[in-house]
Amino acid sequence: MSVVVGVAPGHCSHSAVSLAALLARSSELPLVVVSVNSAGWPPQRPISGVDGEYQRFVREQAETALDEARALVPQDVEASYVVHDASSARRGLLEACEQAGAQRLVVGAKDAGSEDEVVLGSVATGLLQSAHLPVVVAPHGFEAAPGAKLERVTAAYSGSETSAELVLGAAAIAAEAGEGIRIASFHTRPRGFLTAGVGSDAENEIIADWEAQIREDAGAILDSIEQFERQPDSVEVVVGSGDSWHAALRAIPWLDAEVLVVGSSSLGPLARISLGSHAVKIVRNSPVPVVVVPRRAADEYAAQADELLG
Repeated sequence: MSVVVGVAPGHCSHSAVSLAALLARSSELPLVVVSVNSAGWPPQRPISGVDGEYQRFVREQAETALDEARALVPQDVEASYVVHDASSARRGLLEACEQAGAQRLVVGAKDAGSEDEVVLGSVATGLLQSAHLPVVVAPHGFEAAPGAKLERVTAAYSGSETSAELVLGAAAIAAEAGEGIRIASFHTRPRGFLTAGVGSDAENEIIADWEAQIREDAGAILDSIEQFERQPDSVEVVVGSGDSWHAALRAIPWLDAEVLVVGSSSLGPLARISLGSHAVKIVRNSPVPVVVVPRRAADEYAAQADELLG
C-alpha cells in the first residue's frame, strides 16, 4: 500500500506534496511521487531526430518536477520517485496508482484559486470522473506543519443511506489511525424564502427542523460508532449553514490537519466518481483538503466499519 501524489512540470506542486506527505506520515505508508511523461507514448513509435529531441526534453522536464518534489518531501517520510510513460496525465496517474497499490491519490487544485478554495483543473476533473480509489485534492496554498499528522476526519453527511455508510467507513479509518471523526451537514438559506414571503421566523423554523432531523438521523450513526472495537479519538456532529456555500463551510471550525470526506453521487457510473451538484459546491468551497470517494471505495470503507463492528 502507498500514497501516490502527482506532480507536473511547470506547475507548483508544493500543496499536493505537502498534503501527500501528511497523509503518508499519518497512515505510516510510503509515498510515491509520480510525474507523467506523455511524450514518450506510444513506446513502439519510430523516433525521428526531432521527435527524439522533443521526447528527451519532455522527460527532462518530468525529472525536474521530481527533483523539485524531492526538495519538498520531509526526511521522515519514505518516498520513491517515478516517471511514468502514458498517453495522458490522467491515465498515467491511475496506472501508477495500480502499480503502487495506492490507498490514496493526491493532486493539487488549480493555481487560480484563492488559498482557501478548491478549484479543479482539467487533470483533477478527469481523475474525479474515472478514478476507482479516493482522490485527495489539496487547496491552493495548503501547507502542513512540520511533522504534523492528521488530527480529524470530517465526513459530509447528506442523510442518505449511502452517505451514512461512507461516514461509518470514514469513522472506522479514523479510529484505526487514532484520529477524530466529525459528521457534518451543510446547507444554504434557500433562495425561495426570499420571494415566498413566509417571514424570517417561519424561515428559521424550517431550517431548525431540517437541522434537527439531520442530527436525529446522525444519532443512528453515532450508535454504530459506539459499538466499534476501537474508538475514534473524538466524535462530533455539526451543521454548517450560511447564505452561501462559502459561508456554510466556514460556519464550523476546522483544524489545521484535517480533511473533508465527500462521497460520489449515487446517480453516477458504478464504482466511479460523479459528484452531485451539492457535492461540487462543497468541494469547491472547502477550506481544507477534500477526499472524494468513488462508490467502490465507499464499499471498502463500509467493509472496514463492519470489521470494527465485529
